[in-house]
Amino acid sequence: MTDSPSWAGRSTPAASGQQQAKRPERDRRAFLAAPVGQARQCFKQGDLVYQCSINVMNQQAIIVKMVGSTTTKQTTDPVVVLNAVCRVGWELVNGSFVFVEQGQQSRDKLISSGQNVAIKGETVGYYLFKCREANRRES
Repeated sequence: MTDSPSWAGRSTPAASGQQQAKRPERDRRAFLAAPVGQARQCFKQGDLVYQCSINVMNQQAIIVKMVGSTTTKQTTDPVVVLNAVCRVGWELVNGSFVFVEQGQQSRDKLISSGQNVAIKGETVGYYLFKCREANRRES
């Protein structure tokens, strides 16, 4: 059996330099894929309306044998993103929410008839904006 050198498994200074050089481009692509980046691109193109969707709640199904069913949920507040989109030069016209079911788990009840059912899914907010030059803030 051979011993590995002490530097094995560590990145070299050149490798970490390459990773740092790639980071700005990776960050730029991530920004352009996010709602604020897309809103900025649409504004620059002269689009009159912009629509985006934001996951505002994620719900997981949990079935516990002989006990029943329940769900856990995580929520996200979209206000920061919506304000940032408005600052790009958009005005929020409408927002609506849809629950998108992604599956369910069920189990027969132990003593009584019927089933325990837990639903898995997410609530998505759909937002429609119209171009409003007066809202634009340079960044």
